[in-house]
Amino acid sequence: MTAPHGPQDRFDHAARRLHDDALRQITPRTLARLRPRSPAAPATALPSRRPAFALAAACVLALAALLGMQLLPEADSPAPANATMVARQLPAPPQVSDPLATLEEDPDMFLWLASIEAQPVAME
Repeated sequence: MTAPHGPQDRFDHAARRLHDDALRQITPRTLARLRPRSPAAPATALPSRRPAFALAAACVLALAALLGMQLLPEADSPAPANATMVARQLPAPPQVSDPLATLEEDPDMFLWLASIEAQPVAME
């Protein structure tokens, strides 16, 4: 070591000397316990469960897709015989010549037009 030159160096030198004196007073048994130990041998690694989990998830998804495909109706299957009959029995939608005629018959529309809410909508 070099000789101390400044106040900071003298302080460091004195602290190192006190530390060395303290280390000489510690018993060898305590020093052995304080030394860093080598890392323990790793225990036998457990097999990873990720591949098994991924395989199980893939099987569940495949079964769900298979079940879903079984429940879908076939496109080639013929329509039931009474399906055309049902379509003929439905009433035809009313034919309105003037689409605005239904608005003129609705009294709620006139109430809404008179309300305060209608003015900002009309301004847009």
